[in-house]
Amino acid sequence: MNYAARLKRLRQLLVQMPCEALLIEHPIHLLYLTGLDLSVGRLLVSQHEACLIVDGRYLEYSQQQNVYPVYNLKDDILKEWLLNYHIHSLGFDKQYTTYQAFLTLNTLATEFNAKGHALELLPIESIVQQLRLIKDEDEMAYLRAAAHLGYQGYEHVVSLLEEGVTEAELALELEFFWKRKGASRLAFSSIIAFGEHGSMPHHRAGHTRLKKDTSVLIDIGLVLSHYHSDMTRVVFFGTPDPAIQEIYPIVEEAKNRALALCRPGILLSELDRVAREWITLNGYGDYFTHSLGHGIGLDIHEPPIIREKSTYAATPIQAGMTFTIEPGIYLPGIGGVRLEDTVLITETGYENLTIA
Repeated sequence: MNYAARLKRLRQLLVQMPCEALLIEHPIHLLYLTGLDLSVGRLLVSQHEACLIVDGRYLEYSQQQNVYPVYNLKDDILKEWLLNYHIHSLGFDKQYTTYQAFLTLNTLATEFNAKGHALELLPIESIVQQLRLIKDEDEMAYLRAAAHLGYQGYEHVVSLLEEGVTEAELALELEFFWKRKGASRLAFSSIIAFGEHGSMPHHRAGHTRLKKDTSVLIDIGLVLSHYHSDMTRVVFFGTPDPAIQEIYPIVEEAKNRALALCRPGILLSELDRVAREWITLNGYGDYFTHSLGHGIGLDIHEPPIIREKSTYAATPIQAGMTFTIEPGIYLPGIGGVRLEDTVLITETGYENLTIA
């Protein structure tokens, strides 16, 4: 990973912000900018200086990276850094920084101001999150590898379908399979839903046993080298309920219509609109109950959210974005169909990472 390049891109965005320096504390943002898996830490970045502050548990580990000077949290480094580099405005993540952390910063600012060193604290939208919208070549490679292993896991689950097996047994076998192949953990609790359980988008795999003539919804994901995979398929174990057979091609066509628009310049809201309109046209609009998709990368759910009415509705698709397309129809008491692919936007279209 080229962390120096990421720091450079961060500074290019910092020029547009109302602050001279940033305080970055979100663990995933720290991982993105340093390559370090920290439960707690602080990264200070200005146009010309930067440093990483950690406690004693992470000091030696953090010193292995060579982009940022590393300091012990016990030292009064935050105060010294702000004074030494004449920082008068400090931006912090308004969505992540806790109230208690803000009070601590505010106490410091009050102390500075009393001594004639003006310090303004500015709550801002995270510009690291903006950076993470566009994946670099290293991230693309990790996402491809995660998606490939994810699909292998799906094939493994399908190979284990037999009468009497439980949802929980399949979920456990899948976790063993992935971890033997190098995955660090599940991206989320595997959703293995038999029959009517498929009507609940976030069903928890339980002890229901598989019977003939049942639909099986499989929504699964893993973490490999910190990057996530996510996919959903529905398979028929025998001949399922006629209603499930009816809605399957509707969901499939909704997915294909959205995929056909996956290219730079198209508004994200358009993807949701075409998929939702198709499902509505076929009489099931009230049964598509969630967004069309979400960004994926170091988090399983990250920006952008793909929905006609969302913060990102008017955002044009850009090359390097990676997100899911996952329309669904859910019929209470009967079951559901959701089909989900993860796509990487290219200069001219998209690459479907989910297809093996």
